[in-house]
Amino acid sequence: MAGFLIKTFGCQFNELYSATIADALRRGGHRPSDSLGEASLVIINTCAVREKAEEKAFSFLGEAAKLVGASRIVFMGCTATLDRQRAVRIAGRGLNVVEGTAGMEQVLSLVGTIVPLGEVDCTAPRSLFPTADIELIRGCESYCTYCIVPRSRGPEVVIDAGEVLHRAERAIGSGFSELLFLGQNINRYRSSLGGLVETMFAVDELDGNFWFWFLSSHPANFTPEEVKRVMGLRHIEHRLHLPLQSGSDRILERMNRRYSIADYARLVEPIRENADWTLTTDIIVGFPGETNDDFAATVDVVRGFRFDGVFLAKYSDRPGTPASRMQDKVPPALIDERHSALLSIVQGLSEQSNQVLVGRCVDVLVLTVHAGGNAFGRSIDGRNVWFSCSEPAPGIGTFVSVTIDHGSREGLYGTRVC
Repeated sequence: MAGFLIKTFGCQFNELYSATIADALRRGGHRPSDSLGEASLVIINTCAVREKAEEKAFSFLGEAAKLVGASRIVFMGCTATLDRQRAVRIAGRGLNVVEGTAGMEQVLSLVGTIVPLGEVDCTAPRSLFPTADIELIRGCESYCTYCIVPRSRGPEVVIDAGEVLHRAERAIGSGFSELLFLGQNINRYRSSLGGLVETMFAVDELDGNFWFWFLSSHPANFTPEEVKRVMGLRHIEHRLHLPLQSGSDRILERMNRRYSIADYARLVEPIRENADWTLTTDIIVGFPGETNDDFAATVDVVRGFRFDGVFLAKYSDRPGTPASRMQDKVPPALIDERHSALLSIVQGLSEQSNQVLVGRCVDVLVLTVHAGGNAFGRSIDGRNVWFSCSEPAPGIGTFVSVTIDHGSREGLYGTRVC
């Protein structure tokens, strides 16, 4: 039987959907393939947040159409919502297009019209083990001026808390060690139990040895009191990813982020006061109208909050967004210069943060085990950990204690405690 190939671009949501499709195909007797030449079904799961990801998806679509044919290709995700016509022009009539607003059930229904699927289990794709990704809310209604997601993913759709808890309980019972709850703006989650925090409290009451965390939070929909309540949960990972985007109040207003730097400071104060927790963020460099003073404010804020990790992005226009129509664009060369300067700073902060843990013993979830007594995992506060271990080697998905010998900007290095 010919195989299937899934090409995934973009976010954790896409990884979850691709893994769920792959599991259903395997149950139907189909085998995965790494080669277009060996595939009879190709699924391209796209991302539109950055132009580069879009262009890669269209390029791959062109290659697949030549070898497989449009009728055996599923083109799905954000780019499918925004530029269906271009996709059809590239691949030809007969291309199967599933827009990014579709839920998992709709995607699987379409795939099932092309090839037979096995029993569908949306609880936790086994291929993501030991982490079970669980969708809480998809779509976005925050309307940041630079962001294409409200158009590409559509309005918010919530999964009821009862179903969320069912999926979480099933995952824990199946041996998953980590639960990752997903939402484009997860703090807007509302269901029968209340909001996000109430639902996380219910998850925390489940039996089992597991960790959990959630992505992505929005500062405008989170409160310091909620942060403190979450920090008190037994199974919560000791990390908060809270996108800041800019250190300038003026730029934040232009972005329609709906909070100030002072608001953000109050929100993260409980995290920064607790040495056992890490704080990471996202920053966009070169948003339209960003002056030297605005950028300097961002540098000061990044240093002031002592972020343990920062994901930097260079601003790029996304068609149809309000920011794309702003006239005072920052020259690309200046964006590159600012990005390089800030990258150097955040790498230094990450290294300092990791070096603080040298000599300490940290709890680690094992993700990969290599021959020769080496393994890789993630600490309870979200840091990458490379460690050596004597026989018997730990199993993937188990928890171990590691003494840290060295810290770098990439993570921690140590030895398992026997």
